[in-house]
Amino acid sequence: NDIKKYLLVMEYADGGSLSHYLKENFKNLTWEDKFNLADQLASAVSCLHDEDIIHRDLHSNNVLISKNIIKLADFGLSKRIEETTQKKKDIFGVVPYIDPKKFSNRSYSLNKKSDVYSVGVLLWEISSGKPPFYIEGESYDGSLAIQIIQGLRETAVPDTPIEYVKL
Repeated sequence: NDIKKYLLVMEYADGGSLSHYLKENFKNLTWEDKFNLADQLASAVSCLHDEDIIHRDLHSNNVLISKNIIKLADFGLSKRIEETTQKKKDIFGVVPYIDPKKFSNRSYSLNKKSDVYSVGVLLWEISSGKPPFYIEGESYDGSLAIQIIQGLRETAVPDTPIEYVKL
């Protein structure tokens, strides 16, 4: 039997995804906790970028929490920077987290700035406790992408510290 089988053993993320973690714990999070999550997220993405890796699919279900530490997950769309020069016309990901330039130009290559955009959306989610543009019972669709191209953005949650807004 020449078939090779590979297994990947990973650490268990006791807090689940960031999305799940926020649903379960948001009311107990202080601004210090939110700053800590934001700092960890930015540091994790910065580590990827330092290695010339672009995640390309950052959203709250691809960020895991393990013992209150952020872990990035789902590197299925990740690429080394030199591999991203090919212009792909497909759009993958979750609409609110995708770099708006990809919607208006399908040949646009996602890059470090695209990940930074996604991090910004995630920082808003950490501050608000809910997914961006969330409406109960509705899913994201093309009309939201068009609105985002036209400049639609979430606004800072009331009482958000100015230091957090400046992140």
